[in-house]
Amino acid sequence: MDELLLFRLDLLVNAKEIDEAVRDAVIELVQAVEKRYSLTITEDNGAMLVSHLAMALGRIKRGEELEPIDEDIFAEVKQTQTYRELHELYLPLEKRLQITLPQTEKDFLALHLCALVEDVE
Repeated sequence: MDELLLFRLDLLVNAKEIDEAVRDAVIELVQAVEKRYSLTITEDNGAMLVSHLAMALGRIKRGEELEPIDEDIFAEVKQTQTYRELHELYLPLEKRLQITLPQTEKDFLALHLCALVEDVE
């Protein structure tokens, strides 16, 4: 994870959009993705993933919900290996923060992760 993404997370903490626990959980998930898929997440390739994940976790903690993703857009994502493996990444996140990710947030996370790992858009 590059310095610009860490700076992005720090800005969200300073703006009180997320707390330190969410920041640390996002960093942990990014490191798990980097290790699992042998890649480096940077501002250029991972800004959407990191921003969405951080904001999603903040929304969940505040009890806010997101509108579901359009099924036509999401159909390709559901066919990927990354989508099938996603639970292995978000289960430790849920445990760490003692939350349950709503399916809508899981779907958006899958969309961003698949765009990063499998070049799905």
